[in-house]
Amino acid sequence: MSGGEKKENGASLLVTSNKQQQQQNEEDDENNNEHLMNAKTRRTLTFGKLVLFAFSSVAGGPYGFEDAVGAAGAKITLLMVFVAGLFWSAPLALMTAELSSALPENGGHILWIDKAFGPFWSFLNGHWSLISGVFEGGLFAVLFLDYLEPAFGQAREKMYNDQLRVPFGLVLMGVVVAINMYGMEMVANASVLFAVASLGPFIVLVVIGFPKLDFEACFGKDTIVPQHEMSDGSFGPDWHTFLIILLWSTAGYDLLGSCAGEVKNPSKTFVRAMFTAMGLALLIDFLSISVGYSVLADPTKWEDGTFTEVAKLVGGSALELVFLIGAAISTVGLLCTLLSTTSRITYGMAVVGTLPKIFAKVDPKNNNPYAAMIMNAFLMTMLFLVPFEVLAELEMWFYCATTVMKFAALLKLREVAPAMKRPYRVPLDGIWLHLYCAPPLVCCFIVMFFAKKVTIVVGLIGVAFSVIMYYVSLAVVGSHTKLIRYDLIEEL
Repeated sequence: MSGGEKKENGASLLVTSNKQQQQQNEEDDENNNEHLMNAKTRRTLTFGKLVLFAFSSVAGGPYGFEDAVGAAGAKITLLMVFVAGLFWSAPLALMTAELSSALPENGGHILWIDKAFGPFWSFLNGHWSLISGVFEGGLFAVLFLDYLEPAFGQAREKMYNDQLRVPFGLVLMGVVVAINMYGMEMVANASVLFAVASLGPFIVLVVIGFPKLDFEACFGKDTIVPQHEMSDGSFGPDWHTFLIILLWSTAGYDLLGSCAGEVKNPSKTFVRAMFTAMGLALLIDFLSISVGYSVLADPTKWEDGTFTEVAKLVGGSALELVFLIGAAISTVGLLCTLLSTTSRITYGMAVVGTLPKIFAKVDPKNNNPYAAMIMNAFLMTMLFLVPFEVLAELEMWFYCATTVMKFAALLKLREVAPAMKRPYRVPLDGIWLHLYCAPPLVCCFIVMFFAKKVTIVVGLIGVAFSVIMYYVSLAVVGSHTKLIRYDLIEEL
């Protein structure tokens, strides 16, 4: 072949290549435009829906708050509810609003931390979030079983705990798995019922019990402060348990970032919705505890499930039954939502190679990740006999580990990407922003470093496991760019 023919053939190949590239670019642009249009149509979460979702997912009523009263007394609990709202819940909400408006796509903190620190830390964050979700699922199951206990009365209480607790727990998980097997739509349609069941009994309790409200019993100088034996032999409030329950009961606003791609006008909607839900949650918590302690002013009797007894004292057997039904439906709803989200995280991790491929199996009829769902339900079932406060501490340990990274991502992105578009921006800069982030970070470090030894051991094992899994997964998939694929974020 002559040099001229080579040039002519080369030019022909170049033109063909350019045309193919142009055609590919046009197809990519068309696909991108279609994706953007679909993204717009997905934004169906309005202010009202987001408030309902936030309250149901984050608060769900004061269920479980009783242990805080038992640990430190009513006066301290009622005062610290608002302190926690100001220095813990509000920073979580504002951090979520800024990062969700800057990266308004589904995926939440998986996106934020990857953007700020890269795939390694984002991978660890995903694992810790999954572990935290499993412990929280077990926690809600235990809460359900604890609230069911008064229905058997003192005469049959031992029989319930020794013989019936695990079977009832298995039935609970069976119902939750069955609901989830019908698909995400079934869970979504039931969310309104779950929200009403969570909030309704406490509203009835406050309305009926308001005439019995006794602020002297709650805040007076003679208010009983519980005395627990400490490790050094001294007696006083159980500050550690109190802090765990307080933070657990007022945390979670950052979880709303996972649905940022479906929120209409996120720059305004996020802040308004979260602070509305926060105000509603704090008010319900404060009034419910105040009314409850007014009729049962003995902190030694306050533990998870006590609100059922309070309901009986306020409104008789009828209100007690309402609470039993409300607690049952509420915890089923919370478990349904949690199993749905954690199973999709497990599925997504299996798809990208960070977990065995078996967990990527789906039901062809409704696209449910049934293998991941069954595994997560099984892990939650194994926690039925673990005490509520132990599960709360374990769940909060891993939650705090991920929360530290979320705030670090906020500060890091302010530093390295100051020009990033932020439709909502926390109205602080420099040292003031760092100071505002300090209280929740201090709370996280206290929870993690001053936890019980068994919690720290489990936490460190979880950290070591996630690091090992990162390098194993890296060896399997061959490149860190394949560990987290953003085209799969919607599956999470």
